[in-house]
Amino acid sequence: MGDKLKAVSVNIELRALKAAFNVARRWKLIAENPCAEVSAIPAPDEPPIFFNTLDFEKLLATIHQGWLREMVVFAVLTGLRRGELCNLKWQDVNFATKVVQIHSSATFKTKQGKRRVVALNSAASLILQSRKHQSPSDYVFTLNGRKIRDEHAGRLFKRAVRAAKLSDQRLHFHSLRHTFASWLVQNGASLYQVQKLLGHSNPRITQVYAHLQPSEMHEIVERLPLTC
Repeated sequence: MGDKLKAVSVNIELRALKAAFNVARRWKLIAENPCAEVSAIPAPDEPPIFFNTLDFEKLLATIHQGWLREMVVFAVLTGLRRGELCNLKWQDVNFATKVVQIHSSATFKTKQGKRRVVALNSAASLILQSRKHQSPSDYVFTLNGRKIRDEHAGRLFKRAVRAAKLSDQRLHFHSLRHTFASWLVQNGASLYQVQKLLGHSNPRITQVYAHLQPSEMHEIVERLPLTC
């Protein structure tokens, strides 16, 4: 018997199937989506896996590709997904207002096809300014002047995690997005603010980071006027 698939993995595959059949239905290749009535498997709430600052420094020390190192740091500073990073173009960067526009294009579709604006802090802006002078490509992150493939970035990242001999080998590229959110919450950002920065349409999705702000919760309940 092989290892059992986690509910989250099954649900990801189910969403992909539903999306594929929806496309086939729009193209009139099939009459209806056979997965339309299939419900997702209830998945237990698990805290997201994210880097602590020490492990993140160890990871960066093992990455020798400049473009990958900058992409990893930029991911932690912005919370962008791997696909969003690989498809980010200079036309979507506004240095004056320090924001980037994330949206679908002819060759890339954002999650749920939604558009959002992501704020850049000073460190993220410096990375972009540095890269702007390095390549004439339309894309921000490139390798030898060409667009970086998502899968290639993911493989090299996982290789770096193994090389760094981190305590948790489950860390993967999406963990950088979790790290962005977790560090913000640990440093006083509200779940509402993190929700907006991540582009979550449903606040319940952002609730996975609630356990990281117990001190703030205590501060809030202490505001109640009754005392014993």
